[in-house]
Amino acid sequence: METFGSLVRGHLPPAGEKVLVGPASPAPASEATRFPGYLATWVDSGTSALALGLLDIARRQRREGRNEVIIPAYCCPDLVAAIHYAGLFPVAVDLAVDDCGYDLGSLTRALSDATCAVIAVNFLGLSDDLGALRSLLSHFPEVALIEDNAQWFPDASDNSRLTGDYVVFSFGRGKPVSLLGGGVLLHRKPLEASTPAPRSLSAAQRLRLRLKYAVYNQLLEPFYYQALSRNPLIKLGETRYSPLRSIEGMDDRRYSLLDRNIAQHRGRSRGAEQAYDQALGNVNALTGLFSDRRRRLLRYPLLVPDAIAQQRIMATLKGYGVTTLYQRSIDHFVNSGYLRKEGLCPNATDFASRLLTLPVHSRVTARHQALIISAILSELDPTG
Repeated sequence: METFGSLVRGHLPPAGEKVLVGPASPAPASEATRFPGYLATWVDSGTSALALGLLDIARRQRREGRNEVIIPAYCCPDLVAAIHYAGLFPVAVDLAVDDCGYDLGSLTRALSDATCAVIAVNFLGLSDDLGALRSLLSHFPEVALIEDNAQWFPDASDNSRLTGDYVVFSFGRGKPVSLLGGGVLLHRKPLEASTPAPRSLSAAQRLRLRLKYAVYNQLLEPFYYQALSRNPLIKLGETRYSPLRSIEGMDDRRYSLLDRNIAQHRGRSRGAEQAYDQALGNVNALTGLFSDRRRRLLRYPLLVPDAIAQQRIMATLKGYGVTTLYQRSIDHFVNSGYLRKEGLCPNATDFASRLLTLPVHSRVTARHQALIISAILSELDPTG
């Protein structure tokens, strides 16, 4: 039975900052300033942005048989939804050992005359090895590289690091810059695929969105978030495959709020990240976390020794915003007829069974950090 103190404390959400609302920005940033070297097409979600990029690739690569898109074997099912919408076929490739990025040997074996694109996922702020991917794909000039940055948004100094032929960002719930909807596709050349028109919200739609923001902002507070997390009928954070039905343009209200919410994201303290780095660096098996692939994190990824440790820590830290994210490799969420795996993908299966994500958002206090760190070290390093 939970104590009265835990009821008062509430439950931490895993991620998410409040949406800053107010009057429209008087002078939105220019596209050239936001994303140097790219054109931008604004749509209703990150999944739509990815699907639009894939549609453009399919339009450009008309050669019969070039219809496969390579994805990591551990990823969000929304990648598969976008690929299916574009009329293409996903091929899942294994991760490297103790890493969120591709195993380059497996990726090389998966590349063929049927491949039209490789999707490189930025995992919670930890990018794939984009330099290595670019080097590999230089031998496959017809294959496009897509950076899926749905879980990351760049600080101003990071814009020059974007390297993909196409780059995707998402502004959905719980994303680094959240507008409860919206996304953008960056592309080097004007799109050949048909693009949706921007949308103007009616007065009634604006009012509904304003109320939605008010409710969302309130529910991010731990005292209120627990009402959702304790409800067995609400499957918070449940991973599932949902087909993409359409692509629409981004609405004018969300677009007007973009700059102030980007500024909020970039100004957020990274104190929780630093505390976890210092305390857990020696017990975290995740490769690349302390390399130049690391950016500002949406959640802090921790790779523990085995599934038993993962489940014990989850049980101990219930209510503290700690998650196991997708929990399984991508083939568990998609019918086998709609996805092909390149081999058995044991590293992705192992990664899923050992991953934890720790909260780093603005409601994570020093006390929360200390409790989370103590519980993890008690399990992983009891002699500490």
